[in-house]
Amino acid sequence: MISDASTSLFRRLSRGLSTAGTVLLVLVLGVALTACGDDDDGMGPGLSEPEVTGSIDNQSLTTDDAPVEVDISGVFEGDELTFSASSSNSDVASVSLDGNTLTVTPEDGGSATITVTAENDAGSASTDFDANIDLGTPPDPPNGS
Repeated sequence: MISDASTSLFRRLSRGLSTAGTVLLVLVLGVALTACGDDDDGMGPGLSEPEVTGSIDNQSLTTDDAPVEVDISGVFEGDELTFSASSSNSDVASVSLDGNTLTVTPEDGGSATITVTAENDAGSASTDFDANIDLGTPPDPPNGS
Protein backbone atom coordinates (compact mmCIF):
# COMPACT_ATOMS: atom_id res chain seq x y z
CA MET A 1 0.00 0.00 0.00
CA ILE A 2 1.34 3.47 -0.86
CA SER A 3 1.65 5.82 2.10
CA ASP A 4 0.41 9.43 2.19
CA ALA A 5 4.02 10.66 2.11
CA SER A 6 4.70 8.63 -1.06
CA THR A 7 1.53 9.97 -2.69
CA SER A 8 2.45 13.57 -1.82
CA LEU A 9 5.98 13.12 -3.20
CA PHE A 10 4.57 11.58 -6.38
CA ARG A 11 2.20 14.54 -6.91
CA ARG A 12 4.96 17.14 -6.41
CA LEU A 13 7.32 15.34 -8.77
CA SER A 14 4.70 14.68 -11.46
CA ARG A 15 3.70 18.37 -11.67
CA GLY A 16 7.08 19.26 -13.10
CA LEU A 17 7.39 16.29 -15.45
CA SER A 18 6.06 15.58 -18.91
CA THR A 19 3.62 12.72 -19.46
CA ALA A 20 6.50 10.39 -20.42
CA GLY A 21 8.40 11.47 -17.31
CA THR A 22 5.34 10.80 -15.16
CA VAL A 23 4.95 7.32 -16.62
CA LEU A 24 8.62 6.62 -15.97
CA LEU A 25 8.29 7.90 -12.40
CA VAL A 26 5.27 5.63 -11.80
CA LEU A 27 7.21 2.62 -13.12
CA VAL A 28 10.25 3.40 -10.98
CA LEU A 29 8.12 3.90 -7.86
CA GLY A 30 6.25 0.66 -8.58
CA VAL A 31 9.48 -1.31 -8.86
CA ALA A 32 10.89 0.36 -5.73
CA LEU A 33 7.77 -0.36 -3.69
CA THR A 34 7.69 -3.96 -4.89
CA ALA A 35 11.35 -4.44 -3.98
CA CYS A 36 10.75 -2.98 -0.52
CA GLY A 37 7.63 -5.03 0.12
CA ASP A 38 7.32 -8.28 1.99
CA ASP A 39 8.51 -10.77 -0.61
CA ASP A 40 8.11 -13.86 1.51
CA ASP A 41 4.38 -14.40 0.96
CA GLY A 42 3.88 -14.60 4.73
CA MET A 43 6.06 -17.70 4.93
CA GLY A 44 9.19 -16.29 6.55
CA PRO A 45 12.12 -14.58 4.91
CA GLY A 46 12.63 -16.86 1.90
CA LEU A 47 12.56 -20.06 3.95
CA SER A 48 11.09 -23.25 2.63
CA GLU A 49 8.26 -24.60 4.76
CA PRO A 50 9.13 -27.74 6.74
CA GLU A 51 8.04 -30.95 5.10
CA VAL A 52 7.90 -34.54 6.39
CA THR A 53 10.02 -36.62 4.02
CA GLY A 54 10.73 -39.68 6.13
CA SER A 55 9.28 -41.71 8.97
CA ILE A 56 10.27 -42.95 12.38
CA ASP A 57 9.79 -46.64 13.15
CA ASN A 58 7.47 -47.61 15.97
CA GLN A 59 9.39 -48.58 19.10
CA SER A 60 8.76 -51.75 21.12
CA LEU A 61 10.65 -51.66 24.40
CA THR A 62 10.52 -53.03 27.91
CA THR A 63 10.95 -51.12 31.12
CA ASP A 64 14.32 -52.92 31.48
CA ASP A 65 15.62 -51.43 28.20
CA ALA A 66 17.98 -48.50 28.03
CA PRO A 67 16.69 -45.33 26.36
CA VAL A 68 16.61 -45.50 22.55
CA GLU A 69 18.18 -42.75 20.46
CA VAL A 70 16.64 -41.94 17.08
CA ASP A 71 18.30 -39.70 14.46
CA ILE A 72 15.59 -37.42 13.07
CA SER A 73 17.79 -35.51 10.61
CA GLY A 74 16.38 -37.40 7.60
CA VAL A 75 12.73 -37.15 8.65
CA PHE A 76 12.17 -33.50 7.69
CA GLU A 77 13.27 -31.12 4.96
CA GLY A 78 13.30 -27.35 5.20
CA ASP A 79 15.49 -24.40 6.07
CA GLU A 80 16.66 -23.46 9.56
CA LEU A 81 14.57 -26.11 11.29
CA THR A 82 14.13 -26.40 15.02
CA PHE A 83 12.63 -29.53 16.53
CA SER A 84 10.34 -30.36 19.42
CA ALA A 85 8.92 -33.65 20.66
CA SER A 86 6.16 -34.75 23.00
CA SER A 87 4.73 -37.95 24.37
CA SER A 88 1.01 -38.57 24.70
CA ASN A 89 1.77 -40.44 27.94
CA SER A 90 5.06 -39.50 29.59
CA ASP A 91 4.35 -42.02 32.39
CA VAL A 92 4.85 -44.73 29.76
CA ALA A 93 7.55 -43.18 27.54
CA SER A 94 9.29 -39.86 28.03
CA VAL A 95 11.13 -38.04 25.25
CA SER A 96 13.91 -35.50 24.97
CA LEU A 97 15.80 -33.87 22.11
CA ASP A 98 19.43 -32.95 21.71
CA GLY A 99 19.94 -31.42 18.26
CA ASN A 100 18.82 -34.07 15.76
CA THR A 101 18.79 -36.88 18.32
CA LEU A 102 15.47 -37.90 19.84
CA THR A 103 15.72 -40.03 22.98
CA VAL A 104 12.80 -42.26 23.98
CA THR A 105 12.98 -43.51 27.57
CA PRO A 106 10.70 -46.38 28.64
CA GLU A 107 9.08 -45.55 31.98
CA ASP A 108 6.20 -47.97 32.59
CA GLY A 109 4.10 -50.49 30.68
CA GLY A 110 1.63 -49.20 28.12
CA SER A 111 1.49 -47.28 24.87
CA ALA A 112 2.28 -43.70 23.97
CA THR A 113 2.22 -41.74 20.74
CA ILE A 114 5.37 -39.71 20.22
CA THR A 115 4.97 -36.56 18.11
CA VAL A 116 7.99 -34.85 16.56
CA THR A 117 7.60 -31.39 15.06
CA ALA A 118 9.94 -29.37 12.84
CA GLU A 119 9.35 -25.66 12.50
CA ASN A 120 10.77 -22.43 11.15
CA ASP A 121 9.40 -18.97 10.35
CA ALA A 122 7.64 -20.42 7.28
CA GLY A 123 5.59 -22.99 9.19
CA SER A 124 5.69 -26.40 10.84
CA ALA A 125 5.27 -30.08 10.06
CA SER A 126 4.75 -33.04 12.40
CA THR A 127 4.97 -36.79 12.32
CA ASP A 128 4.32 -39.37 15.00
CA PHE A 129 5.07 -42.95 15.91
CA ASP A 130 4.04 -45.38 18.64
CA ALA A 131 6.11 -46.44 21.62
CA ASN A 132 4.85 -49.69 23.12
CA ILE A 133 6.43 -50.48 26.47
CA ASP A 134 6.14 -53.90 28.10
CA LEU A 135 6.89 -54.45 31.75
CA GLY A 136 10.37 -55.79 32.33
CA THR A 137 11.39 -58.83 34.26
CA PRO A 138 9.74 -58.80 37.68
CA PRO A 139 12.13 -58.84 40.61
CA ASP A 140 12.80 -62.13 42.38
CA PRO A 141 10.62 -62.66 45.41
CA PRO A 142 12.34 -62.18 48.73
CA ASN A 143 13.91 -65.29 50.30
CA GLY A 144 11.66 -67.26 52.56
CA SER A 145 8.43 -66.39 50.73
